[in-house]
Amino acid sequence: MKRAVVAILLALATPTLAADTARQILDRRKALEDGERHWTDRHQHLSFKILDSRGGTRTRELDVYEKRYPGDERKAIVFFRSPPEVKGTAFLAFNHKGKPAEQWLYLPELQRVRQITANTRNQSFVGTDLTYHDLDLLTDMISWTEDDAASRLRGEESVDGVACHAIELTPKREDIGYAKVVLWLGTSDLVPRKIEFYEDGAEPKKRIVQSEIHTIGKIPVADLTKVESPGAGTSTEIRTGETHFDANLADDGFTQRALEQAP
Repeated sequence: MKRAVVAILLALATPTLAADTARQILDRRKALEDGERHWTDRHQHLSFKILDSRGGTRTRELDVYEKRYPGDERKAIVFFRSPPEVKGTAFLAFNHKGKPAEQWLYLPELQRVRQITANTRNQSFVGTDLTYHDLDLLTDMISWTEDDAASRLRGEESVDGVACHAIELTPKREDIGYAKVVLWLGTSDLVPRKIEFYEDGAEPKKRIVQSEIHTIGKIPVADLTKVESPGAGTSTEIRTGETHFDANLADDGFTQRALEQAP
């Protein structure tokens, strides 16, 4: 009897391990991205299928080249391959930690480069459900701190049968532009399975779901990404094709001049 009492007292006196906070989970994910999952440059072929509210579909084929720099800086350039009405269109972005990206669009029919301004950042990116602003946020989110957005762990929730940490982010920076972001990270791999962007209503303005995850080396890649705009009844399905990492892409491939010189 004495032993049982002693055991109970010891158990009560031993501190239990606290569950991870949202910030600790997000920091672990960032450490993976900066560590074993780090890549310096990336080239991907993507196929877009755009569904409008009346059931009509359009397609896009494009190549994306990205390069990372110290301080969470990134550059990306996109070349559209098809269909004919968008072939030759190109997009360039310089992403900066904690502030809006610099973005440019090359339109072959006008034979000129125009900068994406604050007034046009919320316009659709070549007819998809993503805006120029969304493209910036998706790149910038990984480096957010509590100064950028307060985080709260909602608990464990399932996305397409995958157990995930559901984390609510309340932006503090005005340029983020959304009232709330909810992020679902796989509990076993911390890969984003779903992201929802909210404005004022209970329904998300934008929903992004990633599935069919595989790895190249230790780097996870989603073969399928679906972007939905629930209020508009539209969606964009993105299929990831051939992907290459760390091909030593040259810096001069990420310039306004390069926009007119599709490889």
